[in-house]
Amino acid sequence: MLYYGQKRSLSVRVAIEIVLTDEERAELTGLVRSKLTSVRLAQRAHIVLLAADGLQNKEIADRLAVGRVQVARWRERYAESRLAGIEQDLPRGRCGSTG
Repeated sequence: MLYYGQKRSLSVRVAIEIVLTDEERAELTGLVRSKLTSVRLAQRAHIVLLAADGLQNKEIADRLAVGRVQVARWRERYAESRLAGIEQDLPRGRCGSTG
């Protein structure tokens, strides 16, 4: 619906831009292709590479058959901490509790 005379602000979430150096791109590509890399780390590296290629979270999620939230999480962690941000698994559930 169009409202004349009123300004309506729509907040649009924009994915964090990922810009890679040649060295970073080579390292991430190596992780994706390596048979020694864990499946999870290879997937995270693939997410970052696709993000660096300019794909949006929904496109990456559809292409890799993962959730958009997961894509956004790993994109953000890479932007904050580079490779170290995607190397370590996130804690799951209650950790360190025995009962």
